[in-house]
Amino acid sequence: MAFLESGSGVIDAILTQAGRQALARNDGSFKITKFSFGDDEINYQLYDSNKSSDQDSDILTLPVLEPISNQNSAQLYRLISLPRGTQRISTLNLKPAQATANYGDDVVITVATVNGEDSQGYYAVSRDSDIGKLQELRSPLGPDNTGRFVVMTGANAGGQTGQTIIDIVGVNSGSRKEFQLTVSSSGVA
Repeated sequence: MAFLESGSGVIDAILTQAGRQALARNDGSFKITKFSFGDDEINYQLYDSNKSSDQDSDILTLPVLEPISNQNSAQLYRLISLPRGTQRISTLNLKPAQATANYGDDVVITVATVNGEDSQGYYAVSRDSDIGKLQELRSPLGPDNTGRFVVMTGANAGGQTGQTIIDIVGVNSGSRKEFQLTVSSSGVA
């Protein structure tokens, strides 16, 4: 979603792929049940608490991005509501924190939420699926309160070696963490 014009109340909503498929059924079952807001276009590093006046002007004059429909790259920084009195923001703990794999080996990533809860599990996306391809994009929360992702390499991915990043996000908390994967060329025929 994006506000098209700051002087009016118009909101442009872009449906995800799943939303477009549901709308295309045209059987009256399409109902918007969830939506979220994000502030991906805001660069909070521009805030300077030492500035004597108009501290927010640098942030407020940033351009507003057009909405995108790719649910794996949209809303990297979702706005969330935290319970009153919250003193810590949730983070993700990945085991291992990063990995180097031989060509053709699978890499297993275990993810847990620290200082929060992700009862609906986690989702992940590989920035280069030719190097590392996720077996599943979603991981439910397991009995040990962790999620699990398997990253395939070699011929099971796109057959490339090199380095890629796996972005992992907690569905409820909005917490995200990057997992760096390096696939070595050993074992390539």
